[in-house]
Amino acid sequence: MDIGEPSRAETIRSETDAFADSRTSMPPNLRHIRLLIACADKGSLTAAAASLGVTQPAASQALKRLESQFGTVLIERDGMRLTAAGDIVVRRSRRLCDFIRRACGQGLKSELPRIEARLTWSHLRAVSTFAENGSFSAAARMLGQSEPAVQGAARQAEAIMGMPLFDGAGRAISLNSRGLWAARWFGLALAEFGNGMDEIAEARGEYAGRVSIGTLPLTRTFLVPDVVATLARRHPQARFEVTEGSYEALLADLERGRIDILVGAMRADLPSKTLQQERLFDFELRVVGRADHPLVTNDGITTSDLAKFPWIVARRGTPSRETFRTMAASFQSPALESVETGSLNVIRGILLKSDHLALLSLHQIRYEMEAGFLAVLDHELPHSRRSVGATLRRHWLPTALQSEFLDVLREISRDLS
Repeated sequence: MDIGEPSRAETIRSETDAFADSRTSMPPNLRHIRLLIACADKGSLTAAAASLGVTQPAASQALKRLESQFGTVLIERDGMRLTAAGDIVVRRSRRLCDFIRRACGQGLKSELPRIEARLTWSHLRAVSTFAENGSFSAAARMLGQSEPAVQGAARQAEAIMGMPLFDGAGRAISLNSRGLWAARWFGLALAEFGNGMDEIAEARGEYAGRVSIGTLPLTRTFLVPDVVATLARRHPQARFEVTEGSYEALLADLERGRIDILVGAMRADLPSKTLQQERLFDFELRVVGRADHPLVTNDGITTSDLAKFPWIVARRGTPSRETFRTMAASFQSPALESVETGSLNVIRGILLKSDHLALLSLHQIRYEMEAGFLAVLDHELPHSRRSVGATLRRHWLPTALQSEFLDVLREISRDLS
């Protein structure tokens, strides 16, 4: 069925240029995305248009605009057959729409068609960006919009969904439990669109997509940088976003689609059933001080010796802090927990300029040990073995670049083991 022939100008326009333009423009209208799904399901533009309550000419123009925004043909002109790019867009679009439906919750099942028809990208962005930044003013700066515009879009989302998403007023406003739920799935819908655009480029052999990695202290200096360096050599146009933060903050970013992978020390229990952990390798913590620390030349250092010096400790709730707590319980006097930080740069700086001690893995200080700046003290730590792993979303569908990142991560981790 004819869905509108492209003009001569559209035909000669470079698909690569069209794709580049689409990445900096607004995402396609969500109604147009639903129309493409309907075409794939029904095999007919007429039936798809009727199911969505639009005319066939309007549907034909919508599909032409959608193809222009994606920078490639999605449906063959001699029938309603999806192209390879069309298959990618439909697969990603089904997931995207499913995430939006999940944001509405089970209680709104009967209202889903009406809600879906009215929600826009602006609504999704306003709610999800508020969740990431904690205020409308910060969300507005992130989006490059005015605060009233972002707040207005978020309030429109509330009205469309027919339920409050925010509590409080003024500076004290915050997302309630329903709002947090919606923000999570809205964020995943936005990420799914970006992954779809990247996957279309990959189908052309262009690896110019993005991998977003959250890193915890144990992997910030040796594992993630090694993986990124390897992939950057293979794919010079690829982009890598490496985010640091607390475990709780990074886990929230992972659930909302703000990051793709979280790499660091594994936890015994994950707080969310939508996430899963994959073990990469094990490590042991050791007592570390500067190369000329007073204890460096001592053999068989006792807990009494360790109790005489100030300590740099990890944040509460981390595996390293738990190991320290177990060790310090054997001290005859309370341990002097002088500094609490998760920053390896801060730890290094303090260790090099003081008599402080810290618990670190050999991987974290390999360069400092090779340079003769830091040293490992002669004191064994029973039961300090821990595992480093990758935390992923169970429903995540990685792009080729993201899958390759995981493959290299596993390969380098096997060498570390």
